[in-house]
Amino acid sequence: MKKIITVLFFLTYILEAKNLKIMTYNIYGGRLANGTTIGRNIKKFDPDFISLQEVDYYTKRSNFNDIVKDIAQELNYSYYYFKKSRDYDSGEFGIGFVSRYPIEKIFEYELPSIGVEKRQVIAAQIDEKIFSKKVLIIDTHLDYNPNIKPKEVEALLNITAEFPGDVKFLTGDFNLLPTTEYYQQIIKEWNDTYLFDEPRIDYIFGDKTNNWNLRSSKFIKDEYLDWSTLSDHFPYMINVDIK
Repeated sequence: MKKIITVLFFLTYILEAKNLKIMTYNIYGGRLANGTTIGRNIKKFDPDFISLQEVDYYTKRSNFNDIVKDIAQELNYSYYYFKKSRDYDSGEFGIGFVSRYPIEKIFEYELPSIGVEKRQVIAAQIDEKIFSKKVLIIDTHLDYNPNIKPKEVEALLNITAEFPGDVKFLTGDFNLLPTTEYYQQIIKEWNDTYLFDEPRIDYIFGDKTNNWNLRSSKFIKDEYLDWSTLSDHFPYMINVDIK
């Protein structure tokens, strides 16, 4: 009887808290490394979900490759997605994601933009059976132009509040520092997962529910190789428990 009680307690624990590793990575269009190389190097860190920014799709400079697909294949993940922000170099340029887990729904939204690049938001809802909750991971790449920033951040906060989910994470290259007023606006609605005070523009924010718990967070800078040979950004990764 004691063994049965122990097993039931263990199963209950597993159902109530599952681990999720999320990475965000601006890959600089694949200028410095192709999707296979990028995938091979991030594979060492075993991310479950990778939000990607500055992604080439069948451009000349990428040798007409689908970089998101190449990363997914290197990780042996079946779920990936690309969203165009603009036509570029005989192909397309935008954002995307790769996921270990099945994706149940994808939501899209175009932010206020200046110029030819239309800033996008994509939100992937992981199959509810995985965590017994609706886990939503949102990816975006904001403009560096200060003239559009107020409208862009306001629109981002409004639309992410409308996206459905029991647990939500907001990821990407925000092109803003923690010292800005825009960062202060964001953390009124979201929790910053990075625990150190240093300049950065890549973020993963978590919602203000009690449905998740942060285990760790870090920028991957010096493990295994010189990461500046792959991109002008470093991958940022968090490890959380979904309660």
